[in-house]
Amino acid sequence: MTDKIWDSYLPKKFQTLSPYQWTPIFVIERTWKFLLEDQVKSVLDLGSGVGKFCVYLSLLSKGSFPILGLEDRKELVSVSQAMKEQWKATNVDFQNTNFLKDFPLGHSHYYCFNPLYETMKGSHRIDDLKEKSANQFLKDLQSLKLNFLLLKPKTKLITYHGFGGSYLPGFKIILKEEIENGEFKVWERE
Repeated sequence: MTDKIWDSYLPKKFQTLSPYQWTPIFVIERTWKFLLEDQVKSVLDLGSGVGKFCVYLSLLSKGSFPILGLEDRKELVSVSQAMKEQWKATNVDFQNTNFLKDFPLGHSHYYCFNPLYETMKGSHRIDDLKEKSANQFLKDLQSLKLNFLLLKPKTKLITYHGFGGSYLPGFKIILKEEIENGEFKVWERE
């Protein structure tokens, strides 16, 4: 699988955002390599966008554990569902929800690809629906960190390009790698 092949199945307006907004294929493959060596009960993608991470991880894992993507844009959840059907992915689902306000607990692994990027000012945005300001970003980052503190010990957080901050109280870094254009980290709740 390549990003070019995957992206060709997306609506045109989302294809151009792929390098900035959707997890690259090589990162999903690196995540799968890590998960193969760990005890996975379920994976939750915070800010799942077009479902690329969830659907491709489901294909790699052959649906061997539940994968849930949370996205607050209804249009992207619809695209995710279509991609799930297109690729015949199993044991994967998507929900239209704001994970900052309705944070789901109980998963063994959480994944995020800089989920607060949309609240920062800059280019490559999906749309203009979210407020973009330094204050909004800091407020959302604080909410996210507080939610992470609710996770049970030994829960893993997998990040590519971070979660929005560089320090996460109550977690230790168990894996840190520089991979193509970014940093791949696995954090463990202490």
